[in-house]
Amino acid sequence: MIRFITRILIGVLLAAPFLPVSVSTAQAQDGVTLVIGRITDSPDKHYKRMTQMAEYLAAELADFGVGGVDVLITATEEEMAEALRRGRVDILSETPFLALELQEEGVVDILMREWKKGVPEYHSVIVVHKDSPVQSLADLAGRRVSFEDAGSTSGYLLPRAALEDAGLALIEIANPNRPVPAGRVGYRFSGSESKVAAAVADGTADAGAYSNLDWDDEESTPPEVKARLRILHETKPVIRSTLMVRRSIPDEIKVRLAEVLEAMHESEDGRAAMKKYAKVAKYDRIEGDALRGLEEARRIWLRVSGRQS
Repeated sequence: MIRFITRILIGVLLAAPFLPVSVSTAQAQDGVTLVIGRITDSPDKHYKRMTQMAEYLAAELADFGVGGVDVLITATEEEMAEALRRGRVDILSETPFLALELQEEGVVDILMREWKKGVPEYHSVIVVHKDSPVQSLADLAGRRVSFEDAGSTSGYLLPRAALEDAGLALIEIANPNRPVPAGRVGYRFSGSESKVAAAVADGTADAGAYSNLDWDDEESTPPEVKARLRILHETKPVIRSTLMVRRSIPDEIKVRLAEVLEAMHESEDGRAAMKKYAKVAKYDRIEGDALRGLEEARRIWLRVSGRQS
């Protein structure tokens, strides 16, 4: 059963920096309490989505020393990372970049690939106007690129790495009237996929970047806008989402959790819990395509984090 302390923690963590309140290491009479985390500024909405998953996992792990599964929500990545470091969160679904950072610190193990919204992997497309003279990434030197936002994997990190892999140097230009320095690629953040596409279509930007999923989505890229664009470059695919676990939880629980997650899509209750949780279609092991997608994400993460030139 989900405990009442969960609701208290949601309010506390959103109202102030992380406070030293422990639930994940608490011992219930019937076993250890695990905690699922989520990063969001909409706690009420996401709490309701997470409880069904928590109840499902608690039932499946009951025979392995788990007495219950709670939910803890923070507003920022920094707060959630600190909660993991302090042992207050045990399970977290997030982007591969946050997972890789926490894995590098020795805080978590990346346990499963998560098919979030039914998708196991995705990549970025860099688009230009269909009549643009730009034919290669190198042709973008001295031109302007529109990205989504600084925290976007597909709308910033992947395409930025692709441009840098091509030997291009980038510079942020806050003023749209400011000229781009010779030999550099100037970039601005548009704030959404649809605004990126519109900026390229109307000539405000020479190129734009976002995910292939949004390129194929008519709400993000309306047909009348798409007709004025063409794809210049596509990045290699990366894993869409990961499920990580705190490294110090018992190995037997990790093994059983992986088995439970891998089989969830085979049962009606499991599919219902995953759909409610984050429209997840299934979980699978980090091997084959999943491993290749994670390793490509690692390469990008090492570059953008400054750990590798």
